[in-house]
Amino acid sequence: MVKGPSTKTIMEPAQEIKVFREADVVVVGGGPGGHAAAVAAARNGAKTILIERYGHLGGMATGGLVTLIPNLSDIYGKQQIAGQTQEWVDRMDKRQAADYPPKELWGSKDKQKLKEWFSRSPFFTRLDTLIYSLHFDAEILKCVLNDMVEEAGVKTILHSWGTKAIVDKNEVQGIIFESKAGRQAILAKIIIDSTGDGDLLPSAGATFDTDIDPTLRIAKLTLSYWFGGVDINRAIDFQKGQHTKYLELMHELAKQGGDPNFGKTWLKDQESIVHKYPRFACSSQIDPEELTRVEFDGRKMMLKTHDYFKKYIPGFEKSFIVLTSPQMGTRGSRRVHADYMLTEKDVVADRVFKDTIAIFPDLDRGEESLKHPNVHIPYRCLIPRGVENMLVACRAFGSDQLVQNYFNLIPHCIAFGEAAGIAAALCVKNQTKIRNVNIEELQGRLSKTGVPLPAIKKKAAI
Repeated sequence: MVKGPSTKTIMEPAQEIKVFREADVVVVGGGPGGHAAAVAAARNGAKTILIERYGHLGGMATGGLVTLIPNLSDIYGKQQIAGQTQEWVDRMDKRQAADYPPKELWGSKDKQKLKEWFSRSPFFTRLDTLIYSLHFDAEILKCVLNDMVEEAGVKTILHSWGTKAIVDKNEVQGIIFESKAGRQAILAKIIIDSTGDGDLLPSAGATFDTDIDPTLRIAKLTLSYWFGGVDINRAIDFQKGQHTKYLELMHELAKQGGDPNFGKTWLKDQESIVHKYPRFACSSQIDPEELTRVEFDGRKMMLKTHDYFKKYIPGFEKSFIVLTSPQMGTRGSRRVHADYMLTEKDVVADRVFKDTIAIFPDLDRGEESLKHPNVHIPYRCLIPRGVENMLVACRAFGSDQLVQNYFNLIPHCIAFGEAAGIAAALCVKNQTKIRNVNIEELQGRLSKTGVPLPAIKKKAAI
């Protein structure tokens, strides 16, 4: 019989850990933020190692089947997130692996165009406006990301889990990682936590928040899945032509434990494949028991939903399950206490920071987004308070939960990573601490990669 949680502890014996490599920069986590950080650091001259626990790069963008990059332009159609994000797009374009509205339509309110692009993905529209968002092929992106790290000269280690920071007093000096080869260490001058969940923060001595309002998007987990063999046009015609009947069927599906929201946000990865991101409430996104529960419950829901749609929804008669995401869709857990904590007050005050490293379009807060169309991100929110030689380049950046709820998506994490990687390389090059990075040089290098930045005025905010 399996017993419940134990209060027992054991003493792990001291042991010598083999130093696997030494580097200028080590990045833990090969998702959007970690990949961008590693590539940026290497391109700027730093000897860089990237550690990733799965057998692929891209994190939620690939393994999580979150095959979209939203909100790259603001409500007026001006692109605000570029840099390596745009490089992803350009490289996938060469393989015809990306779908997005043409540039001349960004900012358009043409009703016919809105209807056309919304039918392809609801993420192409915001506030009755067409915006620059991207839908892409996850398998091609995996290959694109491999090419980028190889070309940059990043030493990439897959199937390895960065588990612990090596710390002397308050200075992080490397990391411990686990793999089938056992426990090993990497020593480095700068460590970048891009795990998404801030996995290195506790061992680094950094403090953080974990509170999340259960009504927020980031409080939910996702297990994505794809159905293939669908006659999508027939399904949509039924959904719209017999809407009352459709709602009755969805009500019954919910009673049976299926996903009644399945048809609300279909994403057409191909003409016969539909893609769904169901959301599951959970008490913690870093509790392995909760993660396991959602994996099990998610697949049960998927089966019930598929069986029901095959039986009752026209267009699904010959459908089949293609796959479920090999990587759990986590949205929020630890948020580091950074040198600067970005809050909702900063958003509504339209603050422009002297150390701005990214501009994020504000498109998901309803009418408030029209009042405050863009949010500026300071470099300081990537620096863990009281810790040296470490940066955070993922959704664990320093913010309150409301900021986190809207600005922790794939392109945001790429932007964090690109800034952190360049900053780390500058620290190594100039032999400076992370807090003493030359901000103008950092901003200049970001600008050269195509990252839009504001013209910083002398009276800019703190």
